[in-house]
Amino acid sequence: MTSDQRIPITVIGGYLGAGKTTLVNHVLRSTDERIAVIVNDFGEISIDEDLIVAADSDKLTLANGCICCSLAEGFSAALDTVRSAGVLPTRLLIEASGVADPNQIAAYGHTPGLALDAVVVLADAEQVRRQANHRWVADTVRIQLAAADLVVVNKIDLLAAPEDADALCDWLTGVANGATLVRASRAAVPMDVIFGPELREHAAGRSPSTVASSARAAHDTAEDVFESQTVVLDAPVPLPVIEALVANLPNGVARLKGLVQAAPPASADDANAAETAYLVEAIGKRTSMTPHATDPTQPPPRWAISLISHKGSLAPDWLESRLHERN
Repeated sequence: MTSDQRIPITVIGGYLGAGKTTLVNHVLRSTDERIAVIVNDFGEISIDEDLIVAADSDKLTLANGCICCSLAEGFSAALDTVRSAGVLPTRLLIEASGVADPNQIAAYGHTPGLALDAVVVLADAEQVRRQANHRWVADTVRIQLAAADLVVVNKIDLLAAPEDADALCDWLTGVANGATLVRASRAAVPMDVIFGPELREHAAGRSPSTVASSARAAHDTAEDVFESQTVVLDAPVPLPVIEALVANLPNGVARLKGLVQAAPPASADDANAAETAYLVEAIGKRTSMTPHATDPTQPPPRWAISLISHKGSLAPDWLESRLHERN
């Protein structure tokens, strides 16, 4: 493979709930490029993989934590699969875990056959300042922002006033070391911004030694601070149980996300009432249960719920015990 055939890598990072998967889907819907996607979730099962629209793209998954030294062989194998797929993609998107240091992934952009195009980090406009000063997650959030070539200030529409957005962007410019900022709602960023030459030039200033040094410095951040629980759902769950779970999350939960089938109430008039699929999400005090359309021509998604919590804040079986409650 010559230097002209190197696959450009765009790393998509940012804290839990910032909108990374939404941005990946936006890219896949907005370009005709042949794009391969690797999803790296912190947890036993990749929920985000089932939420990504394939759109003729290859899709690979890494689980069980950040991309770091302990997963280097798994990541290399994923890249080998991309390279050997027949027709090489024109671009590789890597969606990092919400608790990962993007520098750890950016370091792979300096390996033969690859070229780091940019690190794009999403920031939740409504929550990022609080997160950046939180006693448990501040280091993670600030490391992510400092790694960015582009910061997508997402969910900007949730701020009360334009001056709030201006003040936030001024603050982010300092935290993100002068990275380019773009404001967005629903992660709708123009393709010429995400894949523009300005970001490529900024990323070119990263030397392999600098990126690797930064990655090593934060190597154990996620494993030291967070842990995950996942429950695979082999049967529909009563809707009141799901609602109670989402409404009563303890403070130690940093993020909950899942695809679930909700069983109709036992008192339903229609004995043949069907289950309803939901995408269940919670980040901070923001929770949602959104009906999730499934494609009958495709294999069903993996019904499961995962959460990420601050280490030691929950019993190991907390999530499973709540899902087995019956109202």
